[in-house]
Amino acid sequence: MSMKVANIRGLNFGQFLAVNYSVCILWLLSRGALHAQGLDSPLLWCLGLFIGVMYVLSLWLFDRSIAATGLALSTTLMRLSSTLPTLGSLLIFGEQLSGFQVAGILLAFSCLPLAGKEPLRFDGTGKKMLKGIIWGLLLFLVYGLTDFMFKVQAELSPLANPNGFIAIIFGTALCITFPLLFKGKRPGRDCIFWGCILGSTNVLATHFWIFTLAHLPGSIAYPSLGLGVISVTTFASLLFFRETIRPANYVFLILSAAAVCLINLG
Repeated sequence: MSMKVANIRGLNFGQFLAVNYSVCILWLLSRGALHAQGLDSPLLWCLGLFIGVMYVLSLWLFDRSIAATGLALSTTLMRLSSTLPTLGSLLIFGEQLSGFQVAGILLAFSCLPLAGKEPLRFDGTGKKMLKGIIWGLLLFLVYGLTDFMFKVQAELSPLANPNGFIAIIFGTALCITFPLLFKGKRPGRDCIFWGCILGSTNVLATHFWIFTLAHLPGSIAYPSLGLGVISVTTFASLLFFRETIRPANYVFLILSAAAVCLINLG
C-alpha cells in the first residue's frame, strides 16, 4: 500500500527505497544484528547478497507494474509468483505433490493472460502487444526466484535468530540505493514518512517469513501468504484508491485466489 501511495504522490523512487532500507538497517542494528547468528556463514552471505540485489530489482519492477496495471493486479501477480517457489519446494526439496497442488499450479499459470489492464492484442506483424503486463510478468519471475532463496536458506542453513542474515540482505540493498538519496532535491517529508512505513513493514515481514518457513512446508506457506495479501490488497485498492479494472481482471483475481487455495489444500 505504501508503494501505491509513493507512486500516486510521485515520490522520488530511488530516495524512497534508500529511506526504506536505512530504516531496515537501523531497526536491525537496534536488535543486535551485528552479533547475531549467520555472519560467519559463506552460504548465508551468498544468499543474503543475492536476495538484497533481487529485493531492489523486485521493488523497482513492482513500482513499474503499479504504474502500468494498478495495485490489485500488480500485487496479485507478485503473490501468484508463489507458484514458482512452491514448485521448487515440491521438485527440489521433495515435498509431497497432491492433485490439488497440480491443479492450482496449472490454474495459476493459465490465468496470467487475463491480468493486463488491456487485453493482449496482435499487431500487423503478428507480434503480441503485451503493454503493461510485461512489468507484471517480470515481477512474477523475479519475485518468485527471490522467495525461493528463503526456502533454500530454511533447508540448508536454518536460523534460530535471523537478524544477522536479514542485515546482510538489507545492507546489500542499502548499498545499492543509498547513493540515490543524494541525487536531486533532498527527500521531502512524504518520502521520509512513507519510506519509514515501508521499511518498518519490510523488515518485520522478512523476519516473520523466515520463521514461517522454519515451521511450515513451502508448499503450504507460500500460497497461504499469497492468498492473504491478494485478498486484502485487492479490497484496499478498490475501496481506497477507486481502481477500475476490466471484467477479465475480475476473472483473473478470482482464478488466482482459487489457484492459491488449491495449492494450500495440498
